[in-house]
Amino acid sequence: MSKGKEKVSSSKQFRWLPPMHEMMLKILTQEAAKGNKPSSTFRAGSFALVAKEITAQFGVECHPSYVDNRMRTLRSMWRTIQTLRKKSGFGWDENLKMITCDAKTYQEEVMAHRKHAKYLNKKIEFYDELVIVVGMDTATSGFSKSYVDIENELENGDNGDSAEFVADNLKECVVEKGKNANESSTTRSGIFKSCKRGRAASNADDSVLTDLSDQLKEIVVALKEIN
Repeated sequence: MSKGKEKVSSSKQFRWLPPMHEMMLKILTQEAAKGNKPSSTFRAGSFALVAKEITAQFGVECHPSYVDNRMRTLRSMWRTIQTLRKKSGFGWDENLKMITCDAKTYQEEVMAHRKHAKYLNKKIEFYDELVIVVGMDTATSGFSKSYVDIENELENGDNGDSAEFVADNLKECVVEKGKNANESSTTRSGIFKSCKRGRAASNADDSVLTDLSDQLKEIVVALKEIN
């Protein structure tokens, strides 16, 4: 008896059938439309709802933890799809929702990654639903990573002062206090442009880094005078 309960409670024993997968995506798409995905993740109640509906429709015991595990699988699938789309030699058919490639490229990719065959020259089922359910997760994670990468590049640059001043000015970008609104707006615009230039700082010459650092120092002094 105890073994039977253990089998039911183990997510490894739960098999996601295509109709279950379809139901999960549709429910979570609706949940996102209702505002139950306020950030990059769903509310706990959304997973509970999916588990409840699958249990009722398919006569198997489904737990919210199973849905959570399935979401991890979907995120992994989504990352693979996006990686292939950006890879050299691959195209994208927006109407068919399909990653395209020629026979030679297909063979080379499948030889290196056999599991990628299911994503190539085949329609990706429920692609639009995946965009809503897991696409935003990847987008958010990608933004966080790019910001950290930029910060690390500045910190590892030859001019150690650059990272400190860019960090200070990123904070100043959100400061909107002051009586001179027009002057403040112009200053913030200059800071934003300097921040954008900071993205390529790691690949620039030492002279460019030094010049950027001097400009940022002048902006900081100007902001302090305005405040």
